[in-house]
Amino acid sequence: MERMNWLSRLASRGPGHRVPQGSSLQTPVMADPETCLMVFKNHWSQVVRILERQGPRAAPGGADDLSAVRNHTYQMLTLLVEDRAVPSAPTAPGPLLEFALREDLLTRVLVWQLQWDELGDGVEERRAEQLKLFEMLVSEARQPLLRHGPVREALLTLLDACGRPVPSSPALDEGLVLLLSQLCVCLAREPSLLEFFLQPPPEPGAAPRLLLFSRLVPYVHREGTLGQQARDALLLLMALSAGSPTVGRYIADHSYFCPVLATGLSALYSSLPRKIEVPGDDWHCLRREDWLGVPALALFMSSLEFCNAVIQVAHPLVQKQLVDYIHNGFLVPVMGPALHKTSVEEMIASTAYLELFLRSISEPALLRTFLRFLLLHRHDTHTILDTLVARIGSNSRLCMVSLSLFRTLLNLSCEDVLLQLVLRYLVPCNHVMLSQKPAVRDVDLYGRAADKFLSLIPRCCRHRAPSPPRPEHASWARGPGSPSVDSSSVVTVPRPSTPSRLALFLRQQSLGGSESPAPAPRSPGLAASPASSPGRRPSPVEEPGPFMAVLFAKLENMLQNSVYVNFLLTGLVAQLACHPQPLLRSFLLNTNMVFQPSVKSLLQVLGSVKNKIESFAASQEDFPALLSKAKKYLIARGKLDWAEGPAAGPAPRRSDPLVKSRRPSLGELLLRHAHSPTRARQAAQLVLQPGRDGAGLGLGHPRAGGSGRAAHPTVAFLHRLSLPGHLRSQPGVCWRRVFYPSERNHSGEPF
Repeated sequence: MERMNWLSRLASRGPGHRVPQGSSLQTPVMADPETCLMVFKNHWSQVVRILERQGPRAAPGGADDLSAVRNHTYQMLTLLVEDRAVPSAPTAPGPLLEFALREDLLTRVLVWQLQWDELGDGVEERRAEQLKLFEMLVSEARQPLLRHGPVREALLTLLDACGRPVPSSPALDEGLVLLLSQLCVCLAREPSLLEFFLQPPPEPGAAPRLLLFSRLVPYVHREGTLGQQARDALLLLMALSAGSPTVGRYIADHSYFCPVLATGLSALYSSLPRKIEVPGDDWHCLRREDWLGVPALALFMSSLEFCNAVIQVAHPLVQKQLVDYIHNGFLVPVMGPALHKTSVEEMIASTAYLELFLRSISEPALLRTFLRFLLLHRHDTHTILDTLVARIGSNSRLCMVSLSLFRTLLNLSCEDVLLQLVLRYLVPCNHVMLSQKPAVRDVDLYGRAADKFLSLIPRCCRHRAPSPPRPEHASWARGPGSPSVDSSSVVTVPRPSTPSRLALFLRQQSLGGSESPAPAPRSPGLAASPASSPGRRPSPVEEPGPFMAVLFAKLENMLQNSVYVNFLLTGLVAQLACHPQPLLRSFLLNTNMVFQPSVKSLLQVLGSVKNKIESFAASQEDFPALLSKAKKYLIARGKLDWAEGPAAGPAPRRSDPLVKSRRPSLGELLLRHAHSPTRARQAAQLVLQPGRDGAGLGLGHPRAGGSGRAAHPTVAFLHRLSLPGHLRSQPGVCWRRVFYPSERNHSGEPF
């Protein structure tokens, strides 16, 4: 029964396989080694008589000889797979293997069969059978066959023959990749054998050959299981090359592996959809469930993840070369022009792709080259970063995708990114009055800045009931003034005393609030750009920098933005305010700082929004009702998103264009898109459905125009006003410089 199972496993190794004629599934596996050796020698003697026969191969009976050799070879390899070393000499080869090595059986049979290729008949079928037999031998043998030179020589002969022009077929490709994959697995167990597969140059001045590697490279960008199997095998070789300088130099200096990967990315990117078809107004980035439904994008992401993995495990020479090829062969000639297309749809698609790539990369070396491309590469005299910053002020969809990209960039916690976006404009302190420069390091110990931000709540949005006497305990529920909060859901906690609040802020100050405002050092990877050269004083318009200027301009127009733009926008500002650098923190949160007349502060921008809301509310009699409906809509939407989190089940199947139904996460809760009709979804629909009089609420949905459009920005404005007080009590996040490869994280590994 064990014998039958083994044969069925062999037969199922790939399509197009058939058992050679004359072979029997009932071939017994003798327990007696002497009997097995006798049967083995008998098969070999019959093969030798055919191999030594003279005469043209095309003569009558030649095909019968070929069939007989094939059948005898199959029987011999079947016995050889079951051969074991004798107990008295466990490290020596078994009796059958010793005889096969002495007779050079594998190479002699293979060379004789390859001579038949000259006739041009049945080459593909014979090659597929040879690959399957050798794959069976390598994967099923009970002895380490690759330690023996004759076995390696036969394998190299077969791999060399696979480079000859033969009509390709799926069966042939799968057989070759499967054999190579099994060889890589065996080498991973015994890395010292890898260099034995590196053949010396055939002639002086020629390059050495590593057929095991070069035969896998053409399949690296293939789709499906075949491509994935080839990439897995190559990754094993890359990991082995890290410990072998000889193999590492061969891959870097004598192979086309790195150019193939980089140019393959370029070719795959050209096949991506140029327009992303998405439902709903909340879409702003590509989630995994989105791109898995698009074959072209899924194939590109597989190749990009493979490049990321190669850089992680390969020899340093291969790492450096691959990073350079990706920068010069993919980012500069392909991504650069793609980000500067004239069509808005193409701009949205290329920006979304770039954001997805940055979010998917984990290897610092590859991440550095992407950031170098964004921060330093110039297209038509402007850096890529400057172009992307300018797009924040564009239409809603392009603005949302650009904001999502900058959110991802800031999430990288890279000081070089923050330096280029904000700090290089703030470091000279030209945005503050000369007398205010020492106040940059001031820390707001008592939260007075939070009081000022909270005072910006419009009068029309405050509670009209008289304020009760100041309690000794503070009530904490799901949200201040939430209409759905009852007294049973309120948790009362003692109000912190002043000394403990002071201790909290002192701890915060020790974490980073009292840092020196000296300029952050430039990393070696960033060359000085004209905008940041020491001899150039920024103009008054540029003092806060174009990034902060466009954010503030967009923030000041909150009433004209969609609710999704506002949540992304305010989230990005809050993300910047979380940074512990005193210069940036004082620029955003220090309400006592006196700026230059041409520089607006965050407090002034929010004050302008407050005035617009109050002016609008005064002109609308039903504004309280509009505000209440907007709150209900967003609360129902939030409940819906929580109810349909990761446990809600798998995403539905998708069609080729970028999916008609998806569930992109908001991350900040309100930008997610729902699927199933849960109770929470029904609650959200109740907020939007028409009333009994047939007139819809209309003003609850963020797409509503007219008077209802301002209700959602008002809710977003109220929500974000509570952030400064919250940020004051949070410790600083850990930021890093990814351009410094010598830095190490808490685990001792380089960032």
